[in-house]
Amino acid sequence: MTHGQGKWAYAWLLYASATWVGSAYAQTLSHDEAVHMAIERAPTLVGQRSALDAAQAGADSAGRLPDPELILGLDNVPIDGPDAYSLTNDFMTMRRVGIMQALPNPAKRAAERQRAQAQIGRADAALTQAQLEVARATSSAWFAVSSSQELIEQLQGLIEQAQLQVRAQQAALASAQTSTLEALNAQSAVAQLKDRLLEAQQSEQTARAELERWIGETNAALGAAPSLQELPVTRDSLLSSLHRHALVRVLDQQIAAAQSEVDAAKASKRPDMSFALAYAKRGSEFSDMVSLEFRMGLPLFGAHRQDPTIRAAQAGVSELQAMRESELKMHAAETAGQLAAWDAARERLTLLEQERLPLAQEATQAAQAAYRSGRGTLAAVLDTRMRQAELLAERAQLREKLAQAWGFLRYLEPSEGSP
Repeated sequence: MTHGQGKWAYAWLLYASATWVGSAYAQTLSHDEAVHMAIERAPTLVGQRSALDAAQAGADSAGRLPDPELILGLDNVPIDGPDAYSLTNDFMTMRRVGIMQALPNPAKRAAERQRAQAQIGRADAALTQAQLEVARATSSAWFAVSSSQELIEQLQGLIEQAQLQVRAQQAALASAQTSTLEALNAQSAVAQLKDRLLEAQQSEQTARAELERWIGETNAALGAAPSLQELPVTRDSLLSSLHRHALVRVLDQQIAAAQSEVDAAKASKRPDMSFALAYAKRGSEFSDMVSLEFRMGLPLFGAHRQDPTIRAAQAGVSELQAMRESELKMHAAETAGQLAAWDAARERLTLLEQERLPLAQEATQAAQAAYRSGRGTLAAVLDTRMRQAELLAERAQLREKLAQAWGFLRYLEPSEGSP
C-alpha cells in the first residue's frame, strides 16, 4: 500500500469507529455513518485486506540474497585395497565442511523487488476498489430507505385526508345528500392509496434489508439526507482524473508487475555467480586443506531460452496496456453517462418539486373547494388526489435515481477526509 493510500484507508476506519459511537448515542444513522460502518464491517473486504497484508509481508524478502548452503562432503575415499573405506589412511582422503553462497545478478534482484512492490500496489488498488463499491452500494441503499420512508409518510397523510372524505360521504349518504356510488368511489380511492402505501412499505423493507446487508441489523432512524444538488467535485475534475479510478489503478499495478517479469526475464541473460569456501580435514599425518571456489553461469543459448520468455512477458505487458486503454475509455463513457443521469434526474426532480407537485396540490385544493361549494364533483377530487399520490411516488423514484448517480460520482476515487 502506498503511504497516501494507507493513510486514507486508516483514517477512514478510525473515523468510522468515532462516528459509530456518536450515532449510538444519537439513535440516528446518517448517510456518511452508514458508509463508514459498511467499510468497517463488510465481509467482502476481509479477503481484500488479507491479500494486502500477505503482499506486504512478502515484500521484505524480495530481492534479498538466497540463504547460504552448508557443504558436507567426503573426497577421495578409497574403495579397494588395504585402505578401503578408511577416512584417515590415504593422504588424498578428506572430510570436507564448508559454506556456499549464491549471488544472483543485481538486475534480477531489483526485478524481484519491483515485482513485490507491484503486488502490494495491486492489492491496495483492489482493496480501494472494493471499498468504493461497498460505499456506493451502501449509499444507494441508504437513500432508497430514506426515499421510501418519506413516501410512506406522505401517502399516510393522503390516506388520512381521503378517510375524512369517506366519513363525510358516509354521513352525507345517511342523510340522503349523496349517492351510494360517490360513497363507494371515496372508499375505492382510500383502498387504492392503501395499496400504494403497501407497495412503498415493501420497497422500504427491501431497501432496509439491502442496507443491513452492509452495516448489520440496526433499528436506528435515518438522519437528514445530504444534499444531492451539488457534485462532490467539479465536472472537469471528474473527467480529468479518470486515470486515478480504482479499476484503472489496478491495471496500472498489473502492468507494473508484468513489466517486472520482463525485467526479470532480461536479467536472466546476465550471469549469476556463487562462491564456496570449504575446510578439508585429512588424516593426522597429513596437512589439512582449505578450498575457495567461484562459479559463474553461462547464458549462452539466449535465443532458445531467455529470448522467448522475454517476448512472452513483453506481450503480456502489451495486452494489459490495451486493456487499460479500453478500461479508461469505458470509464470515461460511464462517467459521462452518470453525469448526464445526474443532470437529468436533478432537473426532473426540480421541475416536479417546484412546479408539477405544487400544481397537483393546488388542483386538489381547488377540486375540494369546488366540491364543497356544489360546483364540482367528487370524482374530480379523487382524481386529483390520486394524481398527487402518483407524483409523490415518481418523486421517490427520481430521488433514488439522483442518489445513485450522485453516489457513483462521489465514490469514483478515495479522497482525504471523505467517507
